Amino acid sequence: MNFLFEDTNTLSNFTSNKDINRSGIPRFAISPLFTSTQIYVNANGKSKEFGIFPASDELDSYVIASCVNHSPDDWTGYDPKVKSLFSYLNEKYLKDLREDRAFLMLDQSLEGYQTPWLWDWFHSECKLWEISPKRIIYVTGNMIADEVYKNWCDENRIEEKMKVIPYPHFELDMGMTTWGRNKENSENKLPSFSQNVNYKIQNSHQLKTYACLNKRIRPHRVWFYYYLYNSGLLNEGLVSMNEFDKHWYNWEGKFFEDGQLEECSSILPLLVYDTPNNVLDDNIYINRFPEQVVKDTFFTVVSEAHCGDSDQTMFLSEKTFKVIGCRHPFLIMGNKDSMSMMRKIGYKTFDGFIDEGFDILPTHERLNYIIESIRKVTNIKDKIEWYKSMESIIEYNYQTLIDKLFRYPDAFIEMRDYCQMTTKQKLL
Repeated sequence: MNFLFEDTNTLSNFTSNKDINRSGIPRFAISPLFTSTQIYVNANGKSKEFGIFPASDELDSYVIASCVNHSPDDWTGYDPKVKSLFSYLNEKYLKDLREDRAFLMLDQSLEGYQTPWLWDWFHSECKLWEISPKRIIYVTGNMIADEVYKNWCDENRIEEKMKVIPYPHFELDMGMTTWGRNKENSENKLPSFSQNVNYKIQNSHQLKTYACLNKRIRPHRVWFYYYLYNSGLLNEGLVSMNEFDKHWYNWEGKFFEDGQLEECSSILPLLVYDTPNNVLDDNIYINRFPEQVVKDTFFTVVSEAHCGDSDQTMFLSEKTFKVIGCRHPFLIMGNKDSMSMMRKIGYKTFDGFIDEGFDILPTHERLNYIIESIRKVTNIKDKIEWYKSMESIIEYNYQTLIDKLFRYPDAFIEMRDYCQMTTKQKLL
């Protein structure tokens, strides 16, 4: 499979664009999917299967790859504050896209943002720039984007479709960190299952039932904290929560009345180990593993970045894969069917040990059901034996995370097969 870049030193396209998003990062960057595939290719001597060429080279079929950062409002050009990304394609790229010799791969796998206008924008731009939608490959951290796009196409009777590929890039990032830390001679290994068990036996007096770590304030985290506070289960967990503004937090059909947040917010911030989690660079927190928290608790409530049903997204971030690397049971406080998606991509979940009935429920019902799932575990008398009984699932998940490092990313295979199939159809 061949890739062309305007700058082969930095593996960049859209080099004429200098826009910086409101978060302070460039509008375009190196594709995470391309990078992860290149790491595998280089480590396994498969360079012949993976060509990198300058944009000036003439090839019959190739991919123009680029990361798009932040939300579609920032990188598309839908918002008139910036030009359409298509306007930054060089003349050769435009010509080859129009002549069905190239594919444009836009990689938003670092985020799971979805907007209601995105599909219409893509198709309108393709028409404006005279490019077949079949030549657009959209890779995204939204794990249900392909389903959402299919439904949109069906509703709008769209026959000529883009290729939409969900890709949980943080799975690879956290897998690589886990593998690196647990190498044979490493002095910074993550806890093994037996180490987790032995620690719990030796420190049973200080253990909490669950962990729920929250850094950035988001509406669903405020609501879950509110439910958790009123459940009486807050002290049963290691919970971090920063101070937040006490406004309505109108979210998913509900809002707080005046004064409703006063009591629960009066004890904020909640700090784990008396350590703030919002004073260092974000990358430090993203890459920091919660091994001590894992030792001091029996399972993790993963506070994901997205949760609302109206978001039309499902995002699996580093938070989910960190706890797998630390060999910990988990449930995901995120989008509907997140636990089901984890099974779909190869992991086992803990239903039978942790009640996962929340996974299929609407947003607020889901949050309240998670509270009851926590309560059920809290009521287990011998939690150490309960924890030990999950060893086979915990180790299976750990090994799955590591094994995925030693094969092509599934999203790359899907992209490669799509490009090969589309190219063959053109020749028929």
